[in-house]
Amino acid sequence: MITRSKIIALSLSICLLLTLLPISGFAQTEVEAVTAAGVVPNPWKQQNIGSPALTGTASYDLGTDQFSASGAGTDIWGKSDQFNYVYQPWTGDGAIIALVSSQTNSNDFAKAGIMIRETLKADSKHVDLLLTPTNGFTFQYRTETGGTSQSVKIASTSPAWVKLERKGSVIKGYVSNNGLNWGDLGNLTLNMSASLYVGLAVTSHDASKLSTATFDKVKVNATGDVFPPTEPTNLQANSVTNTTANISWTASLDDVGVKGYDVYKDNVLTQANVTNTSYTFTGLTPDTTYTITVKAKDAAGNISNASKPLTVKTTNQADTESPIAPTNLASSSKTSSSVNLTWTASTDNVSVYEYDIYTNGILAGSTPATSFNVTGLTANTSYNFTVKARDLAGNISVASKALSVKTNPASSDPYTPEVVASNLETPWAIAFAPDGRIFFTERNSGRIRVVVNGQLKSTPVITLGSPFYYMPKSEGGLLGLALDPDFATNHYMYIYHSYKTSDNKVANRVVRLIENNNTATLDKVLMTDLPGAVYHNGGRLKIGPDKKLYFSDGNYGNKDDTLTFLGGKTFRLNLDGTIPSDNPFGASSPIYSRGHRNPQGLAWQPGTNRLFESEHGEASHDEINFIEPGNNYGWPKYEGDDQNHAGITPPLIYANGTTWAPSGITFVTKGPWAGNLLVANLKGKQIIRMVIGQQNGKPTIDSNNLNYLYVNKYGRIRDIVEAPDGSLYFVTSNNGDKNGDGTPDKLIRLAPNF
Repeated sequence: MITRSKIIALSLSICLLLTLLPISGFAQTEVEAVTAAGVVPNPWKQQNIGSPALTGTASYDLGTDQFSASGAGTDIWGKSDQFNYVYQPWTGDGAIIALVSSQTNSNDFAKAGIMIRETLKADSKHVDLLLTPTNGFTFQYRTETGGTSQSVKIASTSPAWVKLERKGSVIKGYVSNNGLNWGDLGNLTLNMSASLYVGLAVTSHDASKLSTATFDKVKVNATGDVFPPTEPTNLQANSVTNTTANISWTASLDDVGVKGYDVYKDNVLTQANVTNTSYTFTGLTPDTTYTITVKAKDAAGNISNASKPLTVKTTNQADTESPIAPTNLASSSKTSSSVNLTWTASTDNVSVYEYDIYTNGILAGSTPATSFNVTGLTANTSYNFTVKARDLAGNISVASKALSVKTNPASSDPYTPEVVASNLETPWAIAFAPDGRIFFTERNSGRIRVVVNGQLKSTPVITLGSPFYYMPKSEGGLLGLALDPDFATNHYMYIYHSYKTSDNKVANRVVRLIENNNTATLDKVLMTDLPGAVYHNGGRLKIGPDKKLYFSDGNYGNKDDTLTFLGGKTFRLNLDGTIPSDNPFGASSPIYSRGHRNPQGLAWQPGTNRLFESEHGEASHDEINFIEPGNNYGWPKYEGDDQNHAGITPPLIYANGTTWAPSGITFVTKGPWAGNLLVANLKGKQIIRMVIGQQNGKPTIDSNNLNYLYVNKYGRIRDIVEAPDGSLYFVTSNNGDKNGDGTPDKLIRLAPNF
């Protein structure tokens, strides 16, 4: 007798079998079915290559879209390999992409990653991109059957996104921080059969142990776009009436670009191809509940997962009722310049949309949360705070009961550190908008991020696309950032970034963007073809007191220091990209100074408008220079103390017997450190406070009067800037940097206690 439970089980088995049938063609193959432990879904197969002493296994979990594979073996190396291979047949051109999300350390040289292989024999030709637990990535290959393996390595163990791409006989390896922007790790011309095997490889490098790795979001495709966009997030209703509802969401990300959004009401498509991140439903029924979802799609037609559903209830009539006033307003913490407020959420007949925070009756900011950090306050001073609630219809509550808080007295320590944002991707440069927003660049991801009212927005201001380029563990990518002096009216942003030229060379360029409501678009390319390479791309970009655009480019080992070669220079342009007529080498040259190895920081001394510059030396000899127009600062012939030569300007100070690796610099204008120069250190993992003196009309720095701050507390520090309110902000550079330890990067505020 067939029971109901057996019928269900049989039906599920048939459905599972159908999902495992091979997909015709190879335009795109994705993992689509979950199978029993130790089994992978069709067309994937699993085989131990080279007869390792321990048998590896593999499985796939549909719910998490994750492969798990264990493998033993001596290595994938030499003239013969031993490993476990999860693979599928492959014909023609295409790519495989995966996120190596975990790996057990059976040996420091255990390997897990992706592979393109000619045969399943142990001595086969192959190309692979593998991750080791402590020795980083290796792009390796065997060009002849039975030949000896070769490789290209980098030290990073982060990021762990990997991609192999085949076009004809050329195979390229890429890695990425986020699966969106890719940096190439190596390439190879290798003649192999048209029909190959592509897949996931794991070896333990220890014949007596198994190493297990997990691989997320594995995809194999022939051509075209790789990923669908990420699903839209933070779906929320901004205003609701009896017949309308306005909703908004956080933009999705895509490796190529999001084309538009499809908006659904109760699982029925209402509007396709919405190009903005908001939409207004009309013609709704009063007093009715609707479920709203949004999907993103790219130009290739890939569609994201749906956003989390948003439930919206229309009013039964026009909403004229205000929310109840917030209660229990309290201060959870305070410094000499800031007060953190919390309160109990208000209630409303429809819903509360946002809270307005007032300091002594003046609006300090707004937030949808029930906490807010009020900054820019005076030490040892009492303030009255109130909070009001607003609903979707714009009705405002009465104010909460006032809370009086006295800020702390000025501390003997001038600043208190506060983490503003964390889990960043190699932040590089910081800039402040007149309205209090904090913009910063992320070098490897190609993103500009923004902090509004102390909160990091999840949606980037912009994610650079082609021709933007970065190479993992290099010094290129999205680097400098500056805002126009008239940003409040023209919203111009200036950036410096690496890119690939039409002939596939690495170069740098300066670009002007235009920003609107935390979204930026390309406005104008100001300068291109600045020399670029793996290292020494310079990249600091600032606007001087003369309202000219200054920026730096490194020499990256080139011995040419002539004026026709643009490496190892600082530059000066008008804000429209034209060359100022008073530039030191004439109206046809953008060069401002020369003889630099890798200039990383620019800052002007208040009161004198003298330009200071920080620079990486070779084998220490890092420098702080006083930049005068047209001067030569020695490199590549001279550096450090060996610069007392005719026509060469020596540094104000240089690292002697140690390495700072100085990066961003800023002058302090407020408090007990006013007039001092702060220098962010990468290798030194500190901030150096330097006292500036003067002798014979020139600035000086006393090497015996250096103060070393936050030594080894935050790791590598990339940039430091003073904010208009006297705060100092700096960013770390530990995750994805050349010599970083992989710890999450942060934006940190030094709140003044004076």
